[in-house]
Amino acid sequence: MGEALDRLDGAGWHVLHSVPFPGGDRVHHLAIGPGGLFAIHSVYARKQRVTVADPMVTLGRRDACPLLRRVRADADRASYALTAEVHPVLALVGPTDVRITAPPREVRIIADTEVESLARLGGMLKPADVEALHAMARDRHTWTRV
Repeated sequence: MGEALDRLDGAGWHVLHSVPFPGGDRVHHLAIGPGGLFAIHSVYARKQRVTVADPMVTLGRRDACPLLRRVRADADRASYALTAEVHPVLALVGPTDVRITAPPREVRIIADTEVESLARLGGMLKPADVEALHAMARDRHTWTRV
């Protein structure tokens, strides 16, 4: 997933990987670009069926877990730290099938092959705002207050 996100760099996007929160939690990927800010939680789902019923996510034959709550919470913490709206994204790596039985509110669900769809989003942030938010996100002190 990181490699797919890194390809967005040429389109005016910046991506930070494994952004640490106090207490040991982390945002897997933080994408900042013209389309806005996205906290991306990636899940390895290679050759598995994924079923999403807000807030539960089921991978293959495993038990369902409330993963979408964590995705939203990570985006909320990043929003608080950056003082800007951060959108939650669940990125599925290599799923065979994705079934959404209850549409998730506020969470965008993408496969690793659909990362370019984020680059097509635009009109939310000016280039100067993207650079300022990227500089703020790179500062380690930003994340100590969440």
